[in-house]
Amino acid sequence: VKFSEDVAKSIPPNILPSFIGGAAHTAHPNVCPKTGNLIGWSWSTIIDTKGLEITFTEWSPDKFTQIASSTFTIPNCDLAPHDMSITDDCILLKINALKMNQIAFLSGMKSPAASLEMNGRDNVKVYVFPRPTNIPSKQFEPYHVELPPCFSIHFSHAYQDDEKHTITSFFSGWPPSDSKDFLGAWGGYCPDFAIIPPTLIWKLVIDTKTKQFVSLDVAPNARNVCAEHPLVHPKFTSSRAKYVYAVASNVVGDSTAPCGYVKLCVEDDDVDSTQTQTQMKVGEKNENIDAYWFGTRYFAGEPLIVPKHGSDPTNEKAAYLLGVVHDTVKDKAAIAIFDLEMRNLCDGPVAMMYLKSAVPHGLHGCFASDFGGSSVFC
Repeated sequence: VKFSEDVAKSIPPNILPSFIGGAAHTAHPNVCPKTGNLIGWSWSTIIDTKGLEITFTEWSPDKFTQIASSTFTIPNCDLAPHDMSITDDCILLKINALKMNQIAFLSGMKSPAASLEMNGRDNVKVYVFPRPTNIPSKQFEPYHVELPPCFSIHFSHAYQDDEKHTITSFFSGWPPSDSKDFLGAWGGYCPDFAIIPPTLIWKLVIDTKTKQFVSLDVAPNARNVCAEHPLVHPKFTSSRAKYVYAVASNVVGDSTAPCGYVKLCVEDDDVDSTQTQTQMKVGEKNENIDAYWFGTRYFAGEPLIVPKHGSDPTNEKAAYLLGVVHDTVKDKAAIAIFDLEMRNLCDGPVAMMYLKSAVPHGLHGCFASDFGGSSVFC
């Protein structure tokens, strides 16, 4: 947290609280498939203006040197978004309808999560920023697009279509709800799945010319698939991808613990899924999903999509899906490996490598190859 520049100058340094200053960095950097640059952002909450100062930075894959950075301020934003998506020229941040009780947080009376207030029925915004490395002709003033109520968590990918003047992105989240605090139904001793809204995969399209949203709905062919941590082949994070992979709970639209992985065909010019999605009711099984379920005594973690060494970078199926799975019967963790090119997910993993003990459930990670090159992030 910090004060605005004018206010900071008026406060003598000897009485400035020790917790003022510094910046936090996102847990979700992205590697640009075309340049290899690592793209991340750091942020600070400006206390007196209730704005969010964000600095985007791109680092070279060669010796991790900083190439360029740019700083912007998002007004009336109490909390930084959790994830971002990138295109060739843009960075997208989706701002949920959250407010921070700064007095309770800064005084230590409440934890960060407990200091957040949520309005699950309020409109949200997506902000579009230029990438720091854009050439002058590609630079533009940041803008935002107002969206219908929803809550977003993680992006799988995004891409721009300069001819149609659109940006399309895919993310995990849940529909409008009556939640009034950040933890909502997740609060308490343990999750109460009977009242937790299912997390689904969504598709958002915005018009870059009119700066209006075109559509926001559950992603094609993903109706009733309760899933999180969506990912694509790393070479497709800023381009159109046919398949999105995710850890999943079920395909009936219920909210349960994750126990498998799914492959979603979200872009298919030969199939019109609109009518099927509209007719599908909550509780109805989505029969068109390629999925593998370990069983109710397994707990599946966030996957990684790792390209095969020497594979064709334009073939998004030439990769492996890696996931950490907790076997509660054996009380051990295993690394499940799926070959996305040679088999369907429903055929099961090609290998299960058990570790010596259980590994606590974790989020996010990366994969580094012995052959060199950039790490693969999730």
